[in-house]
Amino acid sequence: MKKILWKNSMGLFIAGAILFLAAGFTMAQSRRIAVTPLNFEMTVERGEAKSDYITVLNPSYEDGVEVEMTIEDMFPEGEEGRVILSSPEEDLDIMAISRWITFEPREFSLEPREQKNVRFTVDVPENANPGGHYAGLIAGSGEAEIEGTGVTLTQRIASLVLLTVPGEMVEDLSTVDLSTSQNYYEYGPVTFSSRFRNEGTVHLRPEATIPVEDLFGREVAEIPVEPRNVLPDATRRVDSKWDENRLWGIRYTATLNGVYGMDETALNSEKVVFWAFPWKYGLAFFLIILFFIFTRKRWITILKILVMGEKALSK
Repeated sequence: MKKILWKNSMGLFIAGAILFLAAGFTMAQSRRIAVTPLNFEMTVERGEAKSDYITVLNPSYEDGVEVEMTIEDMFPEGEEGRVILSSPEEDLDIMAISRWITFEPREFSLEPREQKNVRFTVDVPENANPGGHYAGLIAGSGEAEIEGTGVTLTQRIASLVLLTVPGEMVEDLSTVDLSTSQNYYEYGPVTFSSRFRNEGTVHLRPEATIPVEDLFGREVAEIPVEPRNVLPDATRRVDSKWDENRLWGIRYTATLNGVYGMDETALNSEKVVFWAFPWKYGLAFFLIILFFIFTRKRWITILKILVMGEKALSK
Protein backbone atom coordinates (compact mmCIF):
# COMPACT_ATOMS: atom_id res chain seq x y z
CA MET A 1 0.00 0.00 0.00
CA LYS A 2 2.84 2.35 0.91
CA LYS A 3 4.51 1.60 -2.42
CA ILE A 4 1.33 2.49 -4.28
CA LEU A 5 0.96 5.76 -2.35
CA TRP A 6 4.62 6.57 -2.96
CA LYS A 7 4.27 5.91 -6.68
CA ASN A 8 1.13 8.03 -6.86
CA SER A 9 2.85 10.85 -4.97
CA MET A 10 5.85 10.73 -7.28
CA GLY A 11 3.56 10.70 -10.28
CA LEU A 12 1.69 13.75 -9.02
CA PHE A 13 5.00 15.50 -8.25
CA ILE A 14 6.38 14.86 -11.72
CA ALA A 15 3.12 15.91 -13.39
CA GLY A 16 3.05 19.07 -11.28
CA ALA A 17 6.66 19.87 -12.16
CA ILE A 18 5.93 19.42 -15.87
CA LEU A 19 2.87 21.68 -15.63
CA PHE A 20 4.91 24.28 -13.72
CA LEU A 21 7.66 24.28 -16.33
CA ALA A 22 5.11 24.37 -19.13
CA ALA A 23 3.37 27.32 -17.48
CA GLY A 24 6.70 29.11 -17.08
CA PHE A 25 7.53 28.43 -20.72
CA THR A 26 4.11 29.70 -21.80
CA MET A 27 4.59 32.87 -19.74
CA ALA A 28 8.00 33.45 -21.31
CA GLN A 29 6.55 32.82 -24.74
CA SER A 30 3.61 35.15 -24.10
CA ARG A 31 5.96 38.06 -23.39
CA ARG A 32 8.02 37.74 -26.54
CA ILE A 33 8.11 40.34 -29.30
CA ALA A 34 9.44 40.02 -32.83
CA VAL A 35 10.62 42.40 -35.54
CA THR A 36 10.83 42.20 -39.31
CA PRO A 37 12.83 42.66 -41.48
CA LEU A 38 15.99 41.77 -39.61
CA ASN A 39 18.21 44.18 -41.54
CA PHE A 40 18.06 47.23 -43.77
CA GLU A 41 20.62 48.28 -46.38
CA MET A 42 20.25 51.98 -47.17
CA THR A 43 22.11 54.63 -49.16
CA VAL A 44 21.51 58.25 -48.14
CA GLU A 45 23.32 61.34 -49.44
CA ARG A 46 24.80 63.88 -47.03
CA GLY A 47 22.23 66.51 -46.07
CA GLU A 48 19.32 64.26 -47.00
CA ALA A 49 16.86 62.09 -45.07
CA LYS A 50 15.26 58.75 -45.84
CA SER A 51 12.48 56.84 -44.09
CA ASP A 52 11.46 53.20 -43.91
CA TYR A 53 9.33 50.94 -41.71
CA ILE A 54 10.12 48.24 -39.19
CA THR A 55 7.29 45.93 -38.14
CA VAL A 56 7.00 45.01 -34.46
CA LEU A 57 4.81 42.00 -33.57
CA ASN A 58 3.38 40.64 -30.34
CA PRO A 59 3.03 36.87 -31.00
CA SER A 60 1.24 36.21 -27.70
CA TYR A 61 -2.34 34.92 -27.75
CA GLU A 62 -3.07 36.28 -24.26
CA ASP A 63 -0.94 39.19 -23.03
CA GLY A 64 -0.47 42.72 -24.25
CA VAL A 65 2.96 44.35 -24.18
CA GLU A 66 4.43 47.84 -23.88
CA VAL A 67 7.16 48.57 -26.45
CA GLU A 68 9.84 51.24 -26.54
CA MET A 69 12.02 51.85 -29.60
CA THR A 70 15.69 52.78 -29.08
CA ILE A 71 18.77 53.04 -31.27
CA GLU A 72 22.32 51.85 -30.56
CA ASP A 73 25.54 51.95 -32.58
CA MET A 74 26.78 48.64 -33.99
CA PHE A 75 30.31 47.22 -34.03
CA PRO A 76 31.66 43.90 -35.36
CA GLU A 77 32.76 41.18 -32.92
CA GLY A 78 34.66 38.02 -33.83
CA GLU A 79 34.84 36.42 -37.28
CA GLU A 80 31.42 34.74 -37.36
CA GLY A 81 29.48 37.88 -38.31
CA ARG A 82 28.40 38.70 -34.75
CA VAL A 83 27.90 42.33 -33.77
CA ILE A 84 27.68 44.21 -30.49
CA LEU A 85 25.43 47.19 -29.81
CA SER A 86 26.58 50.13 -27.73
CA SER A 87 24.29 52.66 -26.07
CA PRO A 88 25.11 56.27 -26.96
CA GLU A 89 26.76 58.27 -24.20
CA GLU A 90 26.02 61.91 -23.41
CA ASP A 91 29.31 63.06 -24.93
CA LEU A 92 29.09 60.77 -27.96
CA ASP A 93 30.38 62.22 -31.23
CA ILE A 94 27.49 63.72 -33.19
CA MET A 95 28.77 61.80 -36.22
CA ALA A 96 27.50 58.51 -34.73
CA ILE A 97 24.53 57.12 -36.64
CA SER A 98 22.58 56.73 -33.40
CA ARG A 99 22.24 60.54 -33.44
CA TRP A 100 20.69 60.52 -36.91
CA ILE A 101 17.71 58.17 -36.45
CA THR A 102 14.27 58.97 -35.05
CA PHE A 103 11.13 56.84 -34.58
CA GLU A 104 7.45 57.53 -35.02
CA PRO A 105 5.98 56.38 -32.70
CA ARG A 106 8.72 55.73 -30.15
CA GLU A 107 6.51 54.12 -27.49
CA PHE A 108 3.30 52.14 -28.01
CA SER A 109 1.23 49.18 -26.82
CA LEU A 110 0.55 45.94 -28.66
CA GLU A 111 -2.46 43.76 -27.96
CA PRO A 112 -2.15 39.96 -28.34
CA ARG A 113 -1.37 39.01 -31.97
CA GLU A 114 -1.15 42.69 -32.93
CA GLN A 115 1.61 44.21 -35.03
CA LYS A 116 2.60 47.79 -35.74
CA ASN A 117 4.62 49.44 -38.48
CA VAL A 118 7.05 51.89 -36.91
CA ARG A 119 8.45 54.56 -39.15
CA PHE A 120 12.12 55.43 -38.69
CA THR A 121 13.94 58.27 -40.41
CA VAL A 122 17.67 58.54 -41.08
CA ASP A 123 18.68 62.22 -41.30
CA VAL A 124 22.30 62.39 -42.50
CA PRO A 125 24.12 65.65 -41.62
CA GLU A 126 25.96 67.68 -44.25
CA ASN A 127 29.34 66.95 -42.67
CA ALA A 128 28.86 63.18 -42.33
CA ASN A 129 31.84 61.03 -43.23
CA PRO A 130 31.41 59.05 -46.47
CA GLY A 131 31.34 55.28 -46.08
CA GLY A 132 29.53 52.82 -43.85
CA HIS A 133 27.59 53.61 -40.68
CA TYR A 134 25.89 50.88 -38.65
CA ALA A 135 23.25 50.70 -35.95
CA GLY A 136 20.61 48.50 -34.35
CA LEU A 137 16.92 49.46 -34.24
CA ILE A 138 15.83 47.99 -30.92
CA ALA A 139 12.31 47.07 -29.86
CA GLY A 140 12.30 46.62 -26.10
CA SER A 141 9.60 45.48 -23.71
CA GLY A 142 10.15 46.04 -19.98
CA GLU A 143 7.39 44.28 -18.10
CA ALA A 144 6.41 44.98 -14.51
CA GLU A 145 7.02 42.53 -11.71
CA ILE A 146 5.78 38.99 -12.37
CA GLU A 147 3.29 38.14 -9.66
CA GLY A 148 4.80 36.02 -6.89
CA THR A 149 8.36 35.96 -8.24
CA GLY A 150 9.79 39.43 -7.70
CA VAL A 151 11.61 39.18 -11.07
CA THR A 152 11.45 41.85 -13.76
CA LEU A 153 11.55 40.68 -17.37
CA THR A 154 12.96 42.81 -20.16
CA GLN A 155 13.26 41.72 -23.77
CA ARG A 156 15.16 43.52 -26.52
CA ILE A 157 15.32 42.50 -30.15
CA ALA A 158 17.12 44.41 -32.88
CA SER A 159 16.97 44.95 -36.61
CA LEU A 160 20.27 46.06 -38.12
CA VAL A 161 20.79 49.12 -40.32
CA LEU A 162 23.70 49.13 -42.78
CA LEU A 163 23.89 52.70 -44.05
CA THR A 164 26.14 53.91 -46.86
CA VAL A 165 26.86 57.62 -47.23
CA PRO A 166 28.17 58.23 -50.78
CA GLY A 167 31.41 60.14 -51.29
CA GLU A 168 35.09 59.34 -51.43
CA MET A 169 34.84 55.87 -49.94
CA VAL A 170 37.61 53.32 -49.72
CA GLU A 171 36.81 49.79 -50.90
CA ASP A 172 39.59 47.51 -49.74
CA LEU A 173 38.78 43.84 -49.21
CA SER A 174 41.32 41.01 -49.20
CA THR A 175 41.33 37.26 -48.72
CA VAL A 176 43.19 36.33 -45.55
CA ASP A 177 43.28 32.59 -46.13
CA LEU A 178 41.43 29.48 -47.24
CA SER A 179 41.48 26.35 -45.10
CA THR A 180 39.78 22.99 -44.57
CA SER A 181 38.62 21.57 -41.25
CA GLN A 182 41.21 18.75 -41.56
CA ASN A 183 44.10 17.72 -43.82
CA TYR A 184 42.89 14.21 -44.65
CA TYR A 185 39.40 12.90 -45.38
CA GLU A 186 38.27 9.34 -45.83
CA TYR A 187 34.80 10.48 -46.86
CA GLY A 188 33.08 13.81 -47.43
CA PRO A 189 31.66 16.30 -46.91
CA VAL A 190 34.57 18.76 -46.89
CA THR A 191 34.16 22.12 -45.14
CA PHE A 192 36.10 25.12 -46.49
CA SER A 193 36.64 28.23 -44.37
CA SER A 194 37.21 31.49 -46.26
CA ARG A 195 38.41 34.51 -44.27
CA PHE A 196 38.03 38.05 -45.60
CA ARG A 197 39.50 41.27 -44.19
CA ASN A 198 37.92 44.70 -44.81
CA GLU A 199 40.36 47.60 -44.54
CA GLY A 200 38.02 50.05 -46.26
CA THR A 201 35.42 52.51 -45.01
CA VAL A 202 32.24 50.75 -46.19
CA HIS A 203 30.81 47.26 -45.76
CA LEU A 204 31.54 44.88 -48.64
CA ARG A 205 30.05 41.60 -49.78
CA PRO A 206 32.49 39.35 -51.69
CA GLU A 207 31.21 37.24 -54.58
CA ALA A 208 33.45 34.16 -54.64
CA THR A 209 33.70 30.50 -55.62
CA ILE A 210 36.07 27.66 -54.74
CA PRO A 211 37.06 25.45 -57.72
CA VAL A 212 38.43 22.05 -56.62
CA GLU A 213 40.94 20.07 -58.74
CA ASP A 214 42.05 16.46 -58.29
CA LEU A 215 45.54 14.94 -58.52
CA PHE A 216 45.51 15.16 -62.34
CA GLY A 217 44.46 18.82 -62.47
CA ARG A 218 40.87 18.09 -63.46
CA GLU A 219 38.21 20.35 -61.96
CA VAL A 220 35.83 18.08 -60.06
CA ALA A 221 33.71 20.70 -58.30
CA GLU A 222 33.06 24.43 -57.93
CA ILE A 223 31.79 25.39 -54.49
CA PRO A 224 29.89 28.71 -54.13
CA VAL A 225 30.79 30.95 -51.18
CA GLU A 226 27.69 32.47 -49.62
CA PRO A 227 27.82 36.29 -49.99
CA ARG A 228 28.11 37.84 -46.51
CA ASN A 229 28.70 41.45 -45.49
CA VAL A 230 32.13 42.27 -44.04
CA LEU A 231 32.09 45.43 -41.94
CA PRO A 232 34.97 47.95 -42.04
CA ASP A 233 37.99 47.10 -39.89
CA ALA A 234 36.72 43.54 -39.42
CA THR A 235 37.61 40.00 -40.48
CA ARG A 236 34.83 37.57 -41.33
CA ARG A 237 34.90 33.82 -41.83
CA VAL A 238 32.46 32.17 -44.23
CA ASP A 239 32.12 28.38 -44.27
CA SER A 240 31.24 26.48 -47.46
CA LYS A 241 30.52 22.77 -47.75
CA TRP A 242 31.42 20.32 -50.53
CA ASP A 243 28.77 17.61 -50.23
CA GLU A 244 30.66 14.76 -51.89
CA ASN A 245 30.95 11.42 -50.12
CA ARG A 246 33.19 9.52 -52.57
CA LEU A 247 36.60 11.16 -52.61
CA TRP A 248 38.92 9.17 -54.90
CA GLY A 249 41.13 12.03 -56.11
CA ILE A 250 43.86 11.37 -53.48
CA ARG A 251 45.30 14.91 -53.60
CA TYR A 252 42.98 17.88 -54.03
CA THR A 253 43.74 21.56 -54.56
CA ALA A 254 41.08 24.16 -53.80
CA THR A 255 41.41 27.81 -54.88
CA LEU A 256 39.39 30.77 -53.67
CA ASN A 257 38.58 33.27 -56.43
CA GLY A 258 36.20 36.20 -56.37
CA VAL A 259 35.42 39.90 -56.76
CA TYR A 260 34.07 42.66 -54.53
CA GLY A 261 32.84 46.24 -54.63
CA MET A 262 31.11 48.42 -57.18
CA ASP A 263 33.94 47.96 -59.69
CA GLU A 264 34.09 44.17 -59.14
CA THR A 265 37.72 44.31 -58.07
CA ALA A 266 39.40 40.89 -58.09
CA LEU A 267 40.18 39.32 -54.74
CA ASN A 268 43.63 37.87 -54.18
CA SER A 269 43.50 34.09 -54.65
CA GLU A 270 44.25 31.67 -51.85
CA LYS A 271 44.83 27.91 -52.13
CA VAL A 272 44.62 24.93 -49.84
CA VAL A 273 45.78 21.36 -50.47
CA PHE A 274 44.16 18.40 -48.74
CA TRP A 275 44.20 14.64 -49.11
CA ALA A 276 41.24 12.32 -49.46
CA PHE A 277 40.91 8.62 -50.14
CA PRO A 278 38.69 5.82 -48.72
CA TRP A 279 41.62 3.74 -47.45
CA LYS A 280 39.48 0.76 -46.44
CA TYR A 281 38.30 0.25 -50.01
CA GLY A 282 41.81 0.98 -51.24
CA LEU A 283 43.28 -1.63 -48.91
CA ALA A 284 40.72 -4.22 -50.01
CA PHE A 285 41.51 -3.51 -53.67
CA PHE A 286 45.26 -3.80 -52.98
CA LEU A 287 44.83 -7.16 -51.25
CA ILE A 288 42.77 -8.48 -54.15
CA ILE A 289 45.51 -7.45 -56.59
CA LEU A 290 48.15 -9.19 -54.42
CA PHE A 291 46.00 -12.31 -54.28
CA PHE A 292 45.82 -12.49 -58.07
CA ILE A 293 49.57 -11.84 -58.41
CA PHE A 294 50.55 -14.71 -56.08
CA THR A 295 48.00 -17.12 -57.57
CA ARG A 296 48.44 -16.08 -61.18
CA LYS A 297 49.81 -19.47 -62.31
CA ARG A 298 46.69 -21.27 -61.12
CA TRP A 299 44.45 -18.71 -62.76
CA ILE A 300 46.39 -19.03 -66.02
CA THR A 301 45.96 -22.82 -65.89
CA ILE A 302 42.23 -22.50 -65.21
CA LEU A 303 41.91 -20.08 -68.10
CA LYS A 304 43.70 -22.46 -70.48
CA ILE A 305 41.40 -25.33 -69.45
CA LEU A 306 38.35 -23.19 -70.08
CA VAL A 307 39.63 -22.18 -73.51
CA MET A 308 41.47 -25.32 -74.78
CA GLY A 309 39.93 -28.08 -72.68
CA GLU A 310 41.90 -31.04 -71.22
CA LYS A 311 44.55 -30.78 -73.95
CA ALA A 312 46.01 -27.81 -72.06
CA LEU A 313 47.00 -30.15 -69.18
CA SER A 314 49.08 -32.44 -71.43
CA LYS A 315 51.26 -29.59 -72.67
